[in-house]
Amino acid sequence: MWICNQAFHTPKRGNVESEYEDAFLPERVFRRDLSEFHCAVADGASESAFSGEWARLLARAYCRRGVSLKRLQRCWLRLVTRRPVPWYLEAKIRRGAHAALVGLSIRDGQPAESFGGSWEVTAVGDSCFFHVRADELLTVAPISTSDGFGNSPHLISTDASASFGLDADRLTVVSGEWRPRDAFYLATDALAQWALAEHEAGRPPWPLFRGLNHAADHGRGAPGSRSFEEVVEELRENGGLHNDDTTLLRVEVA
Repeated sequence: MWICNQAFHTPKRGNVESEYEDAFLPERVFRRDLSEFHCAVADGASESAFSGEWARLLARAYCRRGVSLKRLQRCWLRLVTRRPVPWYLEAKIRRGAHAALVGLSIRDGQPAESFGGSWEVTAVGDSCFFHVRADELLTVAPISTSDGFGNSPHLISTDASASFGLDADRLTVVSGEWRPRDAFYLATDALAQWALAEHEAGRPPWPLFRGLNHAADHGRGAPGSRSFEEVVEELRENGGLHNDDTTLLRVEVA
């Protein structure tokens, strides 16, 4: 199967890149012929300390497979305590960091199968997965309506004494089949909620997502394409997009 992957991200308005607390993998644009592909987006909770580091660990672990939560929790603690921190951060570290995660695995089908192959999504929290075919939304998870987002989503914790995110009632696993030319989008909460609201209003956002490029690539994209940074800023200003770290991972398969 032929995979085309591209990630887009921007910090919340008023913040700089170093304050961005989402994470995504793969980080680079690529187009490859693969039999299996893994990608992930994680959203660190801004009220917890070092949540960006936790989000990066979770996204990397999903894509590399086979890493236990306890090991990740130990890695995070070593990472954030290797240097002295101000007293007010020490208390936050003891409370731990939290993050949402949505991961997608795509597998090629057998030669005798008429469809392209299979996919599986694992999600905890309010970052979402969208499966789109010919601009029709086929599957969305773990939240399926724009009013399903709240202020206290289930998240994965660095607290080794907690099982946050791993209980059956918190973990969403969905699977399906893909066909050539299908598209998959992984989005953090603000953009996911906006996309669902647009879909519900009869204004599908998928053509917009399909045509996005980066500001640095201005003039090199397809006719009518727009930069992610420009679109996000416009939507924050007058399109109802909440001001938050915003991440979109686009995967097209053939």
